[in-house]
Amino acid sequence: MSSTTTDRPVVYRHSGHCPICEANAEFTARFNWYRDHLLCSGCGSVPRERALALVLERYFPEWRKLAIHESSPLPRGISPKMKRECPGYVASQFFPGEALGTIVRGFRNENLEAQTFADQSFDLVVTLDVMEHVNMPDQVTREIARTLKPGGVYLFTVPTYKGRVVSERRSLYKPDGTIEHYVTPEYHGNPVSDAGSLVTFHYGYDLPELIHQWSGMDVEVSRFHNGNNGIIGDFTEVYLTTKH
Repeated sequence: MSSTTTDRPVVYRHSGHCPICEANAEFTARFNWYRDHLLCSGCGSVPRERALALVLERYFPEWRKLAIHESSPLPRGISPKMKRECPGYVASQFFPGEALGTIVRGFRNENLEAQTFADQSFDLVVTLDVMEHVNMPDQVTREIARTLKPGGVYLFTVPTYKGRVVSERRSLYKPDGTIEHYVTPEYHGNPVSDAGSLVTFHYGYDLPELIHQWSGMDVEVSRFHNGNNGIIGDFTEVYLTTKH
């Protein structure tokens, strides 16, 4: 963290309990955009990571015994905890140009739209802020459903715009390798590329219905304002989609 950041005054502080650390912690923000800046004093996690951890513990208290695939994990928060504590955890990233299904830079190389995993491989698939970057979310959800066991769950976070009823495609990767932009391009951080990740979609409140149409999975959405667990601010939704 830069000295410029640490020199900023604290705009929010709350003592509570971190569901990732599983211990008392202090949640502190030096910027009003809590989504990326309300940090846990123990693990450095941000609200969406704690929200997913809370849902994980509520619905899957024995998650450490499950077969879990996480796409595009970050080196903080719930991702390293799952890797550390779950023997059946598999982490993947997408490295274009490398052979799919091979290990690249310590991760299994997987394209979420065309995965090499066998049918019914996992009890749980996890992504944190990945779906807004995929090119074909319909293919992604169908592929995830294919790799889930019956009764398996896709657990994920994605920014959901409260003023938007219909989801908006912002960019399209075309087969010839070019990108078609429909609005000003927007990029988020990428754990394996300094170029960042292009935002392809802004999702609205039709997303649960879209997921059901695409994959047949049922969808439950949890939204939080939970100061005790440090889960406040915008975009706190966690999606729990179940394969039957």
